[in-house]
Amino acid sequence: MFNFPEEVHILNVAKNVRVKAKLIRLTRNLAATEIDGTWWNLPASRSVRKEEGDHHWLWRKIVGANQAKLTWEALAVQSASGAIEGAIAYRIDAESRLQPGDGAVYVDRIATAPRNRPWVLEPPKYRGIGSILLLAAVRHSYLLGLGGRVWLTSLPSERTQKFYQDRGFEVIFEDEDGMIDLELPAVAAEKWLKKRGFL
Repeated sequence: MFNFPEEVHILNVAKNVRVKAKLIRLTRNLAATEIDGTWWNLPASRSVRKEEGDHHWLWRKIVGANQAKLTWEALAVQSASGAIEGAIAYRIDAESRLQPGDGAVYVDRIATAPRNRPWVLEPPKYRGIGSILLLAAVRHSYLLGLGGRVWLTSLPSERTQKFYQDRGFEVIFEDEDGMIDLELPAVAAEKWLKKRGFL
């Protein structure tokens, strides 16, 4: 599907310049050393960490439990320094919620490193990582003949939900805790892929 590593570009916020990075497969060892072992080692208070819905995720366990499954994929954006700047884990065998009977990719987890979140650390180190990861899942869906359809459950954060809706995702369900299921329909996926030069 992808030729790894794949060159991508992320915005170095301090220099206001796009720099080269790589889209790679995320391994259990890389998740343990470059995510679980480093992401939350930054000058952010406990209350800030607690507000981040992913602060307790152990990526080494997420990747380790699923790496042998042919229906799972785990990818990461790796900066030139070797640091993991964001990660995504998804299933390719899901069913569309907007178009029952049609296939879709289901994003189980997606996160950028806390150092890249302006509400956690100002200024953030890099920008554009979440879009690269999400677009990789959309591309994978499209290449599998699933029309680019992707769905996920968003943490109860207006900022996060706006991120998805700005990219064409539609709300398909909301529970009493504020968690929202969103799906990117095939038409919106194709539009995004064309805009980014993949179609």
